[in-house]
Amino acid sequence: MANNVVAIIPARIDSSRFPAKMIADETGKPLIQYAWEVAKMAQAVTNVYIATDSEDIATRVREFGGEVIMTGEHPNGTSRIAQAVRALDCDVVVNMQGDEPELDPAVIDTTIEALGSSVMATAVCKLQKDEVQNENVVKAILEGNRAVDFSRQASEGAARHIGLYVYQPTFLQTYVEMQPTQNEIARRLEQMRAIDNGFTIAVATVEPQPGGIDTKEQYDEFVLRHTS
Repeated sequence: MANNVVAIIPARIDSSRFPAKMIADETGKPLIQYAWEVAKMAQAVTNVYIATDSEDIATRVREFGGEVIMTGEHPNGTSRIAQAVRALDCDVVVNMQGDEPELDPAVIDTTIEALGSSVMATAVCKLQKDEVQNENVVKAILEGNRAVDFSRQASEGAARHIGLYVYQPTFLQTYVEMQPTQNEIARRLEQMRAIDNGFTIAVATVEPQPGGIDTKEQYDEFVLRHTS
């Protein structure tokens, strides 16, 4: 396994469905802190950073002891991480989503292991019945231990995609040099840029995980679980 693994959490303040969700703190600590704590608990991760262009997010992160890498504005999290990682010396990069506060840290370790010689890896779990028609739940279409397509639409035999990526550092710079593809734009799925350009995405299949937080309603449910 790689010696120096950095986890980077890309964070922006202007989330369209739930503005400023990264610093929502009705539980007593900002949402992004939960993701930071998950990444810190992963056994294979050496260091954890938050990459952001928001001074508000940076301030809150520093308050709980997190390390910040300030970036420019970016169209997606992968692009933001690609800028952040240029200043770091590492063997593997983990893209941990700031809105996945209840992810099992072992999922990170398993996905790092799945990377192998591939340029990129991600994680999936079994798709639940109530998720099949939900366009907010991304579906992964698999062939063996690799993903060959991703969709927001119902797809027979698909798995639920978990918002976690692991990369070879050099691939991130290749990614940002490629133009966004039609599938990436139409589906609002940045990983389609890799698929459409012929790159292999390795997959770790793990136990079902709690979903991410996309809306205020989902956050309210999270708050209830963590304050009751």
